[in-house]
Amino acid sequence: MTLKRVAQLAGVSHTTVSLVINNAEGSRVSQDTRERVLEAIKKLDYKPNLTAKRLASGKMTSIGLFIPFEMPIFRNYTIIEMVAGIQDVLNEKGFDLVLFSGGRTLFKNRPINKIIRQNTVDGLIIFNTRYTTPHFMKSYIKILNTLNFNFVILHYYWGKADINYVGVDYENDAYKAISYLVSLGHENVALIAGPSKAAVTSKIIRGCKRALEKHKISADNCTIAYADYDYQMAYERTREIIKENKMVTSFFVWGYEMAPACLRAVKDSGLEIPADISVICYVDSEMMPLLDPPLTAIRLPYYEMGKKAAEMILEDSAERTRFIYETELVIRDSTSMVRCR
Repeated sequence: MTLKRVAQLAGVSHTTVSLVINNAEGSRVSQDTRERVLEAIKKLDYKPNLTAKRLASGKMTSIGLFIPFEMPIFRNYTIIEMVAGIQDVLNEKGFDLVLFSGGRTLFKNRPINKIIRQNTVDGLIIFNTRYTTPHFMKSYIKILNTLNFNFVILHYYWGKADINYVGVDYENDAYKAISYLVSLGHENVALIAGPSKAAVTSKIIRGCKRALEKHKISADNCTIAYADYDYQMAYERTREIIKENKMVTSFFVWGYEMAPACLRAVKDSGLEIPADISVICYVDSEMMPLLDPPLTAIRLPYYEMGKKAAEMILEDSAERTRFIYETELVIRDSTSMVRCR
């Protein structure tokens, strides 16, 4: 059913019908004409095109969520939790959530300026992931600032641009985890990290070494292995470290996907957790309490971070804010006082 049919039945122009549908302020549509149009809409069961209506009013009441992620996004625990927080805020305020995600090809096939110029969203939350390079983030920010567009970066960002940002202090989180292990007497720590060239990896290495040095322990006591967030690689790296470095008494696994592999590798090496090896994971998830043993982990307030990003995008304040959340170390059965082997 088209707007033209409504106009014919009501005996008015299609412009008049559009004014009534959009409730345009200042229009000179009489009450009698308005009622005829509304009656025609009801009789024809006409459903106005939502996008067209929003374009006409100049208000899209939609917020975009841009996720440059190379894997299926809804298999990722962190993304799911943050999206839930974003969605709850937008639903409450009457906004729709529009998802833009297409893996690495999104960079080439659908640049961010093209998304903005489509005029489908009022603001954009950029869910930066551990795979997004600083080069792309710098490019995004430059384009969005040039277009004077409302945006918030969520999760990973360490640049100096004056932007709205919601995240956590990854270096401090690593510092927190290693400091806890040191408090249990562990002076030889192994770090199972993601890609060696990732910006976040350098942050956590710095945090680990800073914690050791703070407690008068040589930074060389931190054995580092890179496993690219891969289960099999994490298993192999753990086995190798246990075999080659008998002094290691604890593991800090940076990536919840790799935690079960680390646990399995320790057990397959003939060792017990936590009697022989203590293990901490970054980050906590629903899976951690179900592992054997339940895993000590650092919990991020993902849902709250998503909510905060949505609130900031709706406020659209001229003043830029960086909101850094504190994380929580959840202690379970995978860590204990060190015991010499």
